[in-house]
Amino acid sequence: MKKLLSMVLAMIISLSVPLTAFATENGFKVYESVIVVSADASATDIYASQRLKHYLDRITGKNIEIVTDSDSSEYEICVGATRRAENDFSESADGSYIITSTDKRIIINGAGNKGTINGVYAFLEKFCGCHWYETQVIIAPENSTLTVPADIDIKYTPFFEYTETDTASSRDIEFSLANGLIGGAYRDFTAEQGAAVEYLGRFCHTMTTFFCKSETYFDEHPEYFALRNGKRTPNQLCLTNEKVKDIVTAEVLELLESEHNHDADIQIVSLTQHDNFDYCQCNNCKAIDDENGSQSGTMITFVNEIARRVKEHGYDNVVFDTFAYQYTRKAPTKVVPREDVIVRLCSIECCFGHTLDDPKCEQNVDFMNDLREWGKICNRIYIWDYVHNYANTLCIFPNFGVLQRNVQIFYENNVKGLYEEGNYYIDNSDAEFAEMRTYLLSKLMQNPYLDYEAEMDGYLNGVYGPGGCYIREFINIITEHAVTDSKHLSIYQSAENTLYNMTDEDVEKCNELWEKAKAAAETDKQLQQIRRSELSWRYWKSANKRGEFSRWQFPYIWMSEGEKLHNDLKEMNAVLFSEGGTNLLSDCELLYLYRVPYKWTVVYEEWFWDILNPLAVGFYKLLGAVYNLFN
Repeated sequence: MKKLLSMVLAMIISLSVPLTAFATENGFKVYESVIVVSADASATDIYASQRLKHYLDRITGKNIEIVTDSDSSEYEICVGATRRAENDFSESADGSYIITSTDKRIIINGAGNKGTINGVYAFLEKFCGCHWYETQVIIAPENSTLTVPADIDIKYTPFFEYTETDTASSRDIEFSLANGLIGGAYRDFTAEQGAAVEYLGRFCHTMTTFFCKSETYFDEHPEYFALRNGKRTPNQLCLTNEKVKDIVTAEVLELLESEHNHDADIQIVSLTQHDNFDYCQCNNCKAIDDENGSQSGTMITFVNEIARRVKEHGYDNVVFDTFAYQYTRKAPTKVVPREDVIVRLCSIECCFGHTLDDPKCEQNVDFMNDLREWGKICNRIYIWDYVHNYANTLCIFPNFGVLQRNVQIFYENNVKGLYEEGNYYIDNSDAEFAEMRTYLLSKLMQNPYLDYEAEMDGYLNGVYGPGGCYIREFINIITEHAVTDSKHLSIYQSAENTLYNMTDEDVEKCNELWEKAKAAAETDKQLQQIRRSELSWRYWKSANKRGEFSRWQFPYIWMSEGEKLHNDLKEMNAVLFSEGGTNLLSDCELLYLYRVPYKWTVVYEEWFWDILNPLAVGFYKLLGAVYNLFN
């Protein structure tokens, strides 16, 4: 019932509050107001009031004054715990806020470290027309007589206690504050900014790499590590070894001694398996796993024990995170996670073209079964979700049709925290729609039931300008061709199988939409944004030999288009083709002869390529001369 009420409230808020500034003459006059804080305001309340002033000054062209609640003015915007605000947040989740107004006073107040800051940014967005689409695209429309309604009454409770995503914009403090990202993996909030929900030490894959390191212990104590086919491997720990438990406990306590913050709501220590399948098969580990029907048996047993030992030292706000990932994804049948243990369920095997609750998608049906089984025994499930093609960074990843429903599914299944992993390796790989996906996911984690279509349209218009409407049509087309009943979309999808059943007419329509978008650009910045995002479409065409890259035309045409794409990728520094940082664009001219762009990353080191390369380039130039002679 609580979930249902929250969903209904969220939908009412999203439907009743427009995304742009209100046009009203008889409401609260922002341009004549002052900002009121308590005489002994907290650092976060002061920071929130300063951010509010910054944007109201920018919008109105005025110098909105900040005063204390010992003074009085005709029009007041009261920020935080002032004498005007009598709100009891003792039972409210950190980040909750209220916004109320009359014709003379606005009150913005919130719970915990983040509530008032969240309320300020929500007010700026919902009533002043502000939007933070990307780090370099912040909308704050000028309005020297800004007036907002006198009957605002908003009460908001966060849907998740932990929200995280990546890419360039989400590492920016202002973007993160404005769009509700509170994890500390990719940003360092100060105390006055409300701090972050932090992972102490490392974020993931900590065992053998951070706790009980293989480089420290394996040579002298191989028995601390996993037994595989009769041999010890440094890639995972033996989780039933008592000495391993002692070492990890001591190392966790040492970490807490140096980094723990008693004032934080929660702090997380990650006890997570390394990124491989070399789990221990010794008799003790195998017995626990067999009893539980999954290798999660030893994992949960181990983490429970470390949590119990550490808790005895008085760290009451520390929780312990572990993976349900690959071989540990299935819930155990006997052991139950402690209340202070987070299970971070990973969706890596799923299809991301069908929604997770699609009954016709087998891999998603399996994941949903695991989510429900974990939900029966764990009250603190986090999700590690995937929203990017890690094998073809620059290629289209048409998952926009599932993003909203998937976040709703997580919330409806009592998930408490959510990490939407996208293009975290941002250097030299910025193309496609990674930043839009980051923005949409940030907003969905704030409210899974918002008007998704309006948010996408707002972003497209804000970032691409008048051409955004054509890019929206393009996104609709690729979304329609993302999957079929029997074809799926994985995070390691080949470029040849990214879109299904695209006709020549579809390809030509998409080409026309991109040309219209570029022609509609009003600024160089908008044009550059459009050209960058178009790289993903051109990459797809090259990989699939479609459009200007088709094999059914004079070879010089598709060769020259390959050269143009190659040069544009270099110009826009989009030269990293896949996860890991090793698949970089080569400078070898011979590779222009390849129509499949991921071949352009090959490095030819044998001596004979020094001979073949100039011959190939000469042949290409000859074809060009022939083509130009007859055209």
